[in-house]
Amino acid sequence: MPRIHVGRWAWLLILALAAMLVVSACGGGEKEEKATPQVTKAAGTTPIPGNTNGVTDTQILLGTHLPLSGMAATWGVGLKAGMDAQVAYINDNGGVNGRKLKLIVEDDQYTGPLANEVVRKLVESDKVFAIVGGLGTVPDSAVYKYLETNGVPDMMLLAAQTKFLDPAVRTRYGYLVHYLDEGRILGEYIAQNFPGKKVGFIEQNDEFGQEGEQGLREGVKDGNNEVVVETFETTEGDLSAQVSRLKNQNVEVMAIYAEPIGAMSAIKNAHETLNWQVPIVLTGVDAFEIMGALAGPDNIEGTISVVYGHQAYQKDIPGIAQHWDIMAKYGAGKTPDNLTMVGASVIEIVAKILQDAGPDLTRDSFLDAAESLCGWTPSVGFAPINFSPTDHKPNEAEQYVRGTVDRSTDPPTFTWQPFGDVISFESTPKCP
Repeated sequence: MPRIHVGRWAWLLILALAAMLVVSACGGGEKEEKATPQVTKAAGTTPIPGNTNGVTDTQILLGTHLPLSGMAATWGVGLKAGMDAQVAYINDNGGVNGRKLKLIVEDDQYTGPLANEVVRKLVESDKVFAIVGGLGTVPDSAVYKYLETNGVPDMMLLAAQTKFLDPAVRTRYGYLVHYLDEGRILGEYIAQNFPGKKVGFIEQNDEFGQEGEQGLREGVKDGNNEVVVETFETTEGDLSAQVSRLKNQNVEVMAIYAEPIGAMSAIKNAHETLNWQVPIVLTGVDAFEIMGALAGPDNIEGTISVVYGHQAYQKDIPGIAQHWDIMAKYGAGKTPDNLTMVGASVIEIVAKILQDAGPDLTRDSFLDAAESLCGWTPSVGFAPINFSPTDHKPNEAEQYVRGTVDRSTDPPTFTWQPFGDVISFESTPKCP
């Protein structure tokens, strides 16, 4: 493991944590409701030594933490391939304001302790300018306050809990659709198509699953749907017991908020092991082509989920065609899919903000440019990004998709096929 250097920033962090403990000890009671969104100014976002960390006349150094091994490696490997290819493409086309991008990718194995270790290494030893596209509830929960306290831009966070983005913090921006919004949209689908049916909800036992459940319950409230819940820990890969208990409770629709391995286990156990052809809705976090291979085409066919951008197979869309070209040249043999597109899109958005910040780049000018980004659509997206000081959520539109198998190919081809209108819940409908 990389050696951690305990220096000035570490002592600042210790002092900040001590202050937080004092505040927590004095707190109590219910959280007061605010009529309008508030923005929190993160410590370290005014000009300070190190405000240009990672920036030279020729280079901008970025870092990320992804699960490249372990149970969530399915995501991390695809995301890294897309990020690396997009960085290479940008650099071959002149970089950003004359500077080339360099991305350091660390493996956090989807664990909090390792995420904490590698992110400190990126900030204190490598001295990156920003963290981009850090993946997952567990790893991001371990590092987001550290990055905030030290004024390090934490961009395109691939986790969407309330605590990360509400209220907005100057240094932190999301990427995924908020789990409350997504859960509500999936719940509305259930209420409209299975009114009065008993819903079994399998949720990861953390804020990812809990906020998904909260949104789903809001979405089904007009459908008179009873909801029963089964939970699992992130270390569990076999969800057969949870599925069996739901079947024994006469559940009529199943909703799943799980990582790919857990979601695969639940789907296969229901449809294959128990021969229980229960309708399934699945978090958009798993709406990637790889789920067809993991769960098996026959098992996942007909599953409903949601997406927030175009699909990798839609090569008639110019941005998708361009992604295929970029991956062919820079992707080291990796076939484009929805995961590589997310990785590439993260870098594309960060590069756009860097471009807007201008040649005199500092963390402050970069964050100013981020707050001003509005009305701009990434090449693979279907809705514009509208940021503001109180809105740091780029993807606020979704569309339903259905797991579909084309058996005319050998082997059969699995895709998520969009249907219905794009559903928008944009927080900033108009640019300033």
